[in-house]
Amino acid sequence: MDQHTSEIVDYYTLRYREDQRLSARPQARLEWIRTTQLLRDLLPGPGARVLDIGGGTGEYARALTVDGYEVRLVDLVPSHVAQARGGQPPVEAGVADARALPDADGGYDAALLLGPLYHLVHRADRLRALREAVRVTRPGGHVVAAAISRFAGPLDFAATGPSTSGCSRRPGPC
Repeated sequence: MDQHTSEIVDYYTLRYREDQRLSARPQARLEWIRTTQLLRDLLPGPGARVLDIGGGTGEYARALTVDGYEVRLVDLVPSHVAQARGGQPPVEAGVADARALPDADGGYDAALLLGPLYHLVHRADRLRALREAVRVTRPGGHVVAAAISRFAGPLDFAATGPSTSGCSRRPGPC
């Protein structure tokens, strides 16, 4: 495990509650609603085999399982995998790196890559993860990936961070 990978595992194991991410803030609830809508529109019908790569504690995998999909989750963080397996309904899950999946070529009707691209800071690693998702998806299958602009953090801070101008955060002139 390289240094960056180790830092990711430590962060999610020791400092961050991934199991609460999609319910903690209004923006997160909106993400949940919109992402589940998009998945229902983009994925083949229930019964399809889906690999949720970097699926965290299994929130999306669990929703798809309830909808009738056959879902397997892989995540880099062992505690996430344990939570996915232990939730209701339980999710088939294993520890794996998005850049080197243990699954066979073409074994899934669809692959989800909704988290790893945020954490892979090097272009070559992002491409490896995308290639792996394509590799494990059958020809004609769907790969659904999410990414975030490198400018999202500064834009969010500019919109919601503390004001440096001395003005209050209420509408109106300073």
